[in-house]
Amino acid sequence: MQSISTSFVTEERKRALTLREIAPKWAKRLEERNKLPFPLSITWLKWYFDLDHPSKCIVGEANSYSPSYQKECKECDALGWRFGGSFLLHSSSQMQENIAAFVKHWNKKHRI
Repeated sequence: MQSISTSFVTEERKRALTLREIAPKWAKRLEERNKLPFPLSITWLKWYFDLDHPSKCIVGEANSYSPSYQKECKECDALGWRFGGSFLLHSSSQMQENIAAFVKHWNKKHRI
């Protein structure tokens, strides 16, 4: 008979993580604003520089604020660049598509 704690761990591992669990600071930023910041505003500039910095971007946060993912995972590297491109284009829909792709990729390849 399987113990309750083992069963819980098994069920927890099956459940897909959300962006809030993978990159909580970025998830909070995006949820609080519910839209991308106005281009060239102070907030926009801050986000732009964070997204342009591999260890501070969404993918970097998910990787413990390390840029090592650039060499270790081509998909994470590509997604990091896609986040920056969507942001520069001020495309909320592309940003949401990238988030969905990243969360799916993370759960498939990097979930421990």
